Amino acid sequence: MLRKIILATSVVTSLTVVGCSTSMPNPSTDRNLAQLQNKNWVLTEINQVVYKADPSQSAVPTMIFDNSEVSGNDGCNQFMGGYAVMGTQIKFANLKSIENNACSSATNLPQKFSQALSQVVSYDASKNELKLLDSNNNVVIQFKNLK
Repeated sequence: MLRKIILATSVVTSLTVVGCSTSMPNPSTDRNLAQLQNKNWVLTEINQVVYKADPSQSAVPTMIFDNSEVSGNDGCNQFMGGYAVMGTQIKFANLKSIENNACSSATNLPQKFSQALSQVVSYDASKNELKLLDSNNNVVIQFKNLK
């Protein structure tokens, strides 16, 4: 009888320890988030096409990552939404756009940006550069940090 109680207590203790260890923060994710968040990312490239734009002169795609929200500009419209990160994987959710009717229809930059953003599954961030990657690990969008 005593063995059964000891065995049951051991199993419960083991499960508790395992449960706690899976909910602990991931240091790798924390390091990656530190490179990603609280920076003003300005577009430099979409699908290997280089964009040279001055954000003070014209609307240019930008992204800013806070704790759980992303916001920015697609080259015409403001957008905001959520994102989740695990390691270097990233997933955007509930992105909403605030339409700007004054945008020129001559540019298709907002469509290119949105289409490329929909392909993103991971990222590679450093102090001054952010690369958003597709499922084949190809860079689909690249930014530089202006902050």
